[in-house]
Amino acid sequence: AKINLVSAFDRKNYFYPDLPQGYQISQLYHPIVGEGEVIVDMAPGVARRVRVERIHIEQDAGKSIHDMDPNMSFVDLNRTGVALMEIVSRPDIRSPEEAAAYIVKLRQILRYLGTCDGNMQNGNLRADVNVSICRPGQYEKYLESGDFSHLGTRCEIKNMNSMRFIQQAIDVEARRQIAILESGGSVD
Repeated sequence: AKINLVSAFDRKNYFYPDLPQGYQISQLYHPIVGEGEVIVDMAPGVARRVRVERIHIEQDAGKSIHDMDPNMSFVDLNRTGVALMEIVSRPDIRSPEEAAAYIVKLRQILRYLGTCDGNMQNGNLRADVNVSICRPGQYEKYLESGDFSHLGTRCEIKNMNSMRFIQQAIDVEARRQIAILESGGSVD
C-alpha cells in the first residue's frame, strides 16, 4: 500500500441522530494510506486480489438501535468521537465466502501490526458490507472501464460484527436483489 507522507483531517458536516455534534472529523481528502491490495487465500493454490482504495482515520459515530421497541429507535452514544481506522476496499469481492476470507486476512494483518485486536464480538472490528449484483459479463466491463454503473445498485449493510453474519447478510441481500430484477423491478 502507498503510505502518504502527508495526511490531513477534514470536518465532514452532516446531520444524523447518531452524530450529535453535527460533524465528523475524518481524512476525507488526504488519507493516511492510499491505494494497495490484499491477497486472500481461498483454497490451496487459489488466491484473490482485493484492491484497497484507502485507509483513513476518523471519529466514530454513535450506534442506532431499532430492534428494542417496535415504536421507537434509540441511539447509543458511548463510542461517539472515538478514533477509528476505516479500510475502504474496491468492489473485487464476489461471494460471501470471499468477503469472510478477506475480513479474516485483514484481522490477521491488523493483529500482527498491533493496530487492532480484531475482536468482532466487542465491536473492535466491524464491517460495512456493500452488495450489488450484475448480469454476466458486466463485472468484466467494470474492470475494463472503471464505470460503476456496470455493477448494479449498491446496498450497504452497516456494522456487521461476525463472519457468519457477514456471509448471511451478503447471501440474503444478493438473493433479494436477484428476485427484484428477475420480477422486472429495479433495486433502489
